[in-house]
Amino acid sequence: MILKNRLKPFTAVALFGVVVSSMAAGCSAVKDAQGAVCCDGFKVGTTMTATSFPTVDASIQGSFVAFANATSDLSAVATASVSDVTTACQNLALDMGGDPTDASVAGKTGTDALTGWCAMAKAQIGASFGAKGTLATSVSVDFVPPKCTASISATADCQASCDVNATCDIKATPPKCTGGTLTVECSGGCTATGKADVACTGNCTGGCSGSCKASGGATIDCKGKCDGKCTAGATGGATAKGTGIQADGSCDGQCDGTCTLSADAPKISCTGVCDGHCDAACKGTADLKVKCDGKCDADYTPLKCDGGKLEGGCSADASCQGSCNASASAKAECTPPSVSVVATAKAGLNASAQLQLQTAIASLEANLPKILVVFKARGTDFADSLTAAVNAGVSLTGSGKLNASGTTCGLIIGAAIGTASDNFVAALSAAGDIAGSVSIK
Repeated sequence: MILKNRLKPFTAVALFGVVVSSMAAGCSAVKDAQGAVCCDGFKVGTTMTATSFPTVDASIQGSFVAFANATSDLSAVATASVSDVTTACQNLALDMGGDPTDASVAGKTGTDALTGWCAMAKAQIGASFGAKGTLATSVSVDFVPPKCTASISATADCQASCDVNATCDIKATPPKCTGGTLTVECSGGCTATGKADVACTGNCTGGCSGSCKASGGATIDCKGKCDGKCTAGATGGATAKGTGIQADGSCDGQCDGTCTLSADAPKISCTGVCDGHCDAACKGTADLKVKCDGKCDADYTPLKCDGGKLEGGCSADASCQGSCNASASAKAECTPPSVSVVATAKAGLNASAQLQLQTAIASLEANLPKILVVFKARGTDFADSLTAAVNAGVSLTGSGKLNASGTTCGLIIGAAIGTASDNFVAALSAAGDIAGSVSIK
């Protein structure tokens, strides 16, 4: 409901659709001569930055391309969200005993399939877990909330294209990563600001967590996975540094390659390249610039925005800026989280029921990650991006700088935003229902 309220600006898209319906009908009856009028250059899921729209005035060509590109990117992500959530719901429903021939799912496609499969999955989860569940009295889900990472260079390139006479120096005018962390490539040293650790890919002068790659023939302390040779550590005083390869294949000792530390491992002194977090300074070498999220004491280049919203940066008009931000949001890489599910089995389950419970838990752990990406990582920020694209379209079509065919193209692109918003609202709503069924808020 919250998302739907935030999408009220899409009444503008509804107006787009009314106008386009009559214009597009005429286009279908016209041959190649009217291809440009029918907006053939716009294709959902295709990068538009190199596309030219000959029916659009040169003074707003950059803004129009950014608008088309944002719509293409947003539409592709909205469609993918529907597909990902539908697949996850279908897997959950079938793994827990759902009927694939049920009229609610059989032969359904698009958002109809999404609605049917997710309703079935929710019902199956309710039948398996909770007060009325046949398999477990309770279920809890543990996960680290997924974050999306947006590319700053891609946003800067888009901003620069907004005006044919513009340039974009992201060092001089770096964007803000509101609500997240700005990662930079630093030529010198990088220290934490306002926190104990700094994200670091470089040489750590203190303790390193994450992974450490040994250098210069040295070995490193390792408790975790060793990509290299693992040997027992030397014994010093009363403390032993480990016995080497463990029964589960992990390393507890010394590693001569790359050690990826286990979650419960203490930080180590990394005589090489630390890729994780450093509790002191993260420094580069003669041939390595560090990547970090702290304060750089030398020349640096902004790289990405982790878990936040890109705002500002190079100068661009409001319409084009909104389109560029929307594209950045759509193209942000959202990594699905690892999920751990714990359930309290009902007393007296027979062997068959115990197997069903194990299957249900495994299905939740396998399928919830994609649902959480839509529900937790994309969420309402994606709605803001859709709204920004709508506002850009409204601004352009009302600028007075589009002729009849250019206006038609703008309206057709605007209608695609309406479809994208419908798709994403459906995917987010379904993902929220599934998350709620296992007490994820």
